[in-house]
Amino acid sequence: MTVDPAPERTSRQVRSGRINRRPPSFVATLFALAIVFALAWMFFVRSGSTVPTPEVNGIQGTFTYAPQPSPAPVGVSGEFSLVSSGDGRGAGQTASGRGAQPGAQSAYDAATRTETTYPGALPESHLRRTIGAWPPAWRIETHDPLDYQGLSAIVRAAVEDGDHAVGLKPLEQDGRKVWRAAMRMDGKALEVVVDQQTGIVTWYTDGAETFTAHVDWASPPPPGTTYAVSAPAGTPVKTVKVTGVSYAASPAEAGKTAGYDPLVSDLAPDGFALKAVATRDESGSPSEWLGGQGGPLPGPPEALVAQLYTRGLSWFTMEQIGPKAAKELQGRFADALAKDKDTQLSFQETTLQYGAFKGATAATWYQPSGPSLFVMGHYRAVFITGALTRQELIAYAEGLKPVPAAQ
Repeated sequence: MTVDPAPERTSRQVRSGRINRRPPSFVATLFALAIVFALAWMFFVRSGSTVPTPEVNGIQGTFTYAPQPSPAPVGVSGEFSLVSSGDGRGAGQTASGRGAQPGAQSAYDAATRTETTYPGALPESHLRRTIGAWPPAWRIETHDPLDYQGLSAIVRAAVEDGDHAVGLKPLEQDGRKVWRAAMRMDGKALEVVVDQQTGIVTWYTDGAETFTAHVDWASPPPPGTTYAVSAPAGTPVKTVKVTGVSYAASPAEAGKTAGYDPLVSDLAPDGFALKAVATRDESGSPSEWLGGQGGPLPGPPEALVAQLYTRGLSWFTMEQIGPKAAKELQGRFADALAKDKDTQLSFQETTLQYGAFKGATAATWYQPSGPSLFVMGHYRAVFITGALTRQELIAYAEGLKPVPAAQ
């Protein structure tokens, strides 16, 4: 006869105190509670890391810029002033082994879309006036922190997403909280310091050049400030009107020129407003969207519609091509995206859930102009880049819908 040893083992477990008197459902309950707490941490605790787009209406200060290496100690120092209307001014002087030399002055008038630059007291100097370039905001030739707005947006996106593709370290500098960030882009190792409160870049280096901004945080320029450039009396003036860009009063009007209903989004982040709309016939743009991957793309047979959105000193752009061009370039875009997966910093793909591209796969990545998104359908291809974080890009893309050109 076989004796079941279980009673003996149970007796030993009781004597040793190791018997499990908890009902089987207790373990399942603990497991369920662990899942609940984990989800709560993801959705509530981590939500505190969201980094909103700053709203800064004006900054002014001084800068230094040094190209490295150079055969002689050459650098530029100067001042900048920028306001939310899109106007700005910069001035500088060049330092070299021969001492300080007068540098360029540059100003932008957003109302007339005019950039004016005087290169300094050089032989045959003239005042250059350029009208109508895209995008129509803060177009000054001298150095200023907005030159690095895209990198600032990348840092904020990496903080929000916990993206380890960007090295991040929170610090305090001159009594202000900053992020110091490092990343590798286009074969170069970049480092930046970004003011946490404003998103303004105060330092940048890539081994070839270094930029430092000293911002007068306590005294921003008054809203509505306008700027001008002074040049000696009798200085020749050369005016250039940019061709290939036609500004429109609205997306619907641009659609009449382009020949298709352009897409607009009703999910732009709070505070961003449409600043300008234009059609462009620059054939290189679709290739530039994807960093030139896959070789040059042929020019679209339709005009490209461009939109500029601003909030304070932050901005982003959206460019799109219509049905004919999208159909013609669809295969080329697919090939370029396949190569981008291995070449672009933090390349990710997301299926859009809403809007005109519902069900389409949107690609997002980081590039010097900022976090960028590309999405392609049978009737449209759209590229967005600038001051938005990755999550804001996706939300904006899911709000896209056509605006009838007849409106």
